[in-house]
Amino acid sequence: MWWRLCSLLACFPLQEAFLTNHTETVTVEEGQTLTLKCVVSQGKTTSLQWLAPSGFTIFLNEHPALKNPKYQLLHHSAHQLSIGVLNVSQQDEGVYKCLRYGSSVRTKEVKVIVTATPSAPILEASVTRMQNGKEHVTLKCSTVRSKPPPQITWILGNDIELYGETHHEFETDGKKCNSSSILRVHTYSKNSTVDCIIRHKGLQGRKLVAPFRFEDTVTDRETASDALEKNSPSSADPQQPTSTVAVVEDSNTTEIDKEEKNQTAQDPDLTTETNLQYVGVIRRKNGILLLTLVSFLIFILFIIVQLFIMKLRKAHVIWKKENEISEHTLESYKSRSNNEETSSQEKKDQTFHSKSYMNYITRLYSEAKTRRKDDPRSSKFKGEPAHIPETIV
Repeated sequence: MWWRLCSLLACFPLQEAFLTNHTETVTVEEGQTLTLKCVVSQGKTTSLQWLAPSGFTIFLNEHPALKNPKYQLLHHSAHQLSIGVLNVSQQDEGVYKCLRYGSSVRTKEVKVIVTATPSAPILEASVTRMQNGKEHVTLKCSTVRSKPPPQITWILGNDIELYGETHHEFETDGKKCNSSSILRVHTYSKNSTVDCIIRHKGLQGRKLVAPFRFEDTVTDRETASDALEKNSPSSADPQQPTSTVAVVEDSNTTEIDKEEKNQTAQDPDLTTETNLQYVGVIRRKNGILLLTLVSFLIFILFIIVQLFIMKLRKAHVIWKKENEISEHTLESYKSRSNNEETSSQEKKDQTFHSKSYMNYITRLYSEAKTRRKDDPRSSKFKGEPAHIPETIV
């Protein structure tokens, strides 16, 4: 019982030492200064350290570890280490850590979110005249390089707010995006107005407004060109919202379309014949192209075959030369061997005959010597050499 109680009392300091993580979130606008504070309570603290999101040390106490002018030391004491990050960009986004070294290591994490306010909206308007003489206006409001994506709405008059067709397209880094909204108006009066409203958390409650007046959409081209010069972006303040008006008249196109429709209604076979001729031309072009490709492939194949045949002939000539050389070498070797065998045989025969002859002479001489000893007259003619018969010699 006492042992368990002592174990529980001993665990309390260890649990306090490991319960060290503290996380907070800070949102800062791009281009502003980020301030990071690490404050500890009164106690035994040896060192304070700030780590960048990449894991590298920014400051260890008052000593800078990264030689980067954008990191500045704001305050340092035994219980506080405050640093500043100047001109924050999207690359500075991430989790910063403050390590407090003492009896235990405590960690404070600060998640930094960098926002980018949208640019001043650009309003474009195009007027399309229909066949029945009526007009409809297409309005497009766009803004770029914002994070997170903004909210785009339209206010008709001064009391009706609605959404258009909103589209967000992110950049290659996946952080900032370009946004646009399209609104189509079919019925309006020359005194009507419409405003494009941009809302974003980085604006801190403010709104970006791009106004548009329908009185600019006149039917006369000259008036439309004057309105285009009035509302062109070059004449406006670059920091203020701008609007562009484009008038599209399709009356001539409408008359031509009507004439074509009437001709088609009068002679329906004309369209069919024209389509057939067009299809025939397309097929002919496709056939010529296919024939050209096939001819080119056949030509390439012919060249490859010729190169293979030339290589094969060259290899055959080389093989034939090597074969002739080997045969000639074999014949010369055989003739040389035969000559050597013949000469050796002749030498053997001569040696054999010489030895036989010497043996024969020796044997005759021995026989003559023996006869002389046996002859009684040998004592008389002692000292004279025995007479060798002439026939033996």
